[in-house]
Amino acid sequence: MLNRISPESSALVRRVTAVIIGIWFGGILLVALAAPATFRSVDSVLAAPPESVAKAVKTLGPGLTREILQFQIGEANRTLFAVWGWAQLGFGLTILILLLFMSNVGRPALGLSLAMMALAVLMNFVLIPGIADAGRGMRATLQTGPAGLAGRFRTMHIGFTVFELSVVALGSVLLFLLLRSRRGSGLRRHRNGEI
Repeated sequence: MLNRISPESSALVRRVTAVIIGIWFGGILLVALAAPATFRSVDSVLAAPPESVAKAVKTLGPGLTREILQFQIGEANRTLFAVWGWAQLGFGLTILILLLFMSNVGRPALGLSLAMMALAVLMNFVLIPGIADAGRGMRATLQTGPAGLAGRFRTMHIGFTVFELSVVALGSVLLFLLLRSRRGSGLRRHRNGEI
């Protein structure tokens, strides 16, 4: 049976896919560091406020100023998570299409890319909206809101973290398969006198 994709094209697609997975991993790390850091920034701003914030603190009081800053950061994080959810969908779909239609990878690699895509879909359409709804509910009731809402928010965040770690685990195995496959095809070409 004739191979529909040349080994050289497939090797290029594997390299491009590896780069996309690396960018995806970098985004996961960036979001994991940025979201909590923004909430911690409220304390540093209130500890040494710039002149305009100092005036607001004097007028509104530190409690209300803190709530306003936390509300703003919560909305910024909501936007960050929403954009990140769509970016992950893009990464997952691109990887799946590249591997399915433009490479000669085997079923395990395709299965891993499909699983990564499924996780991205669940995160974008279930977890991220759930986190946003719970966060808005908590901000609407000031501070931590009802205990049930805070618990739901925490559970959704834990779920998001587990899903992201799962993407990293699946992506790491996929990277191994892609890189191993590349080395193996080079060795075969060398043995056949093609290199």
